[in-house]
Amino acid sequence: TASRYINAGLCDAALVGGVDSLCMTTLYGFSSLELVSDQPCRPADRDRNGISIGEAAGFALLETGAGGSPDAFALLGYGESSDAHHMSTPHPEGQGAALAMQAALTMARLDASEVDYINLHGTATQSNDRAEDRAVVSVFGDRTPCSSTKGWTGHTLGAAGIVEAIISMLCIQHGLIPASLNTKQRDADLQANIVLTQQRQGVRHVISNSFGFGGNNCALLFGSVAS
Repeated sequence: TASRYINAGLCDAALVGGVDSLCMTTLYGFSSLELVSDQPCRPADRDRNGISIGEAAGFALLETGAGGSPDAFALLGYGESSDAHHMSTPHPEGQGAALAMQAALTMARLDASEVDYINLHGTATQSNDRAEDRAVVSVFGDRTPCSSTKGWTGHTLGAAGIVEAIISMLCIQHGLIPASLNTKQRDADLQANIVLTQQRQGVRHVISNSFGFGGNNCALLFGSVAS
């Protein structure tokens, strides 16, 4: 919405972000769905068994004319979709997620091969990780490095989108591809290039995925203004 307002000339800048704090209602709700792990979450791991709930707050300033700052990043594209498959379970083939990522690429006028890293939604539930893997492979194949940073932060729910967007921009700034923390044995059923060891390399373009209940999917594509 903020990007659309800016592009429509309704404002020059907008503060975007999210906040979520731990509460027992949230914990009980996810527990009732049998989605909470009894140990730190292990995205894409063979033995993953659910999420770790975290809390966080994050904000970023989205504005026009930020090209003069050497530390600025560009939101090159975004994609949204709703697959409406199930209230709490993603489409098994990740159709909506794939549409969101493809829409972000189209808006950015980039080929899938030009994306250097994908920050996965990666909640460490069986169904989410499998569906997202199908979506990633359908758009990018099995070579683009990807990982979930929820092993580091937990699933911060309403703050997850902005927290992982900021992490994605830091990956560009520092030339870093983070490992999926706690992932020891990659699920053999997953075909995407899950990074298990931190890598240092040039990172120009990053996609950050955020998915929600009800089949809501969003993919953000970032690049550095300098590049």
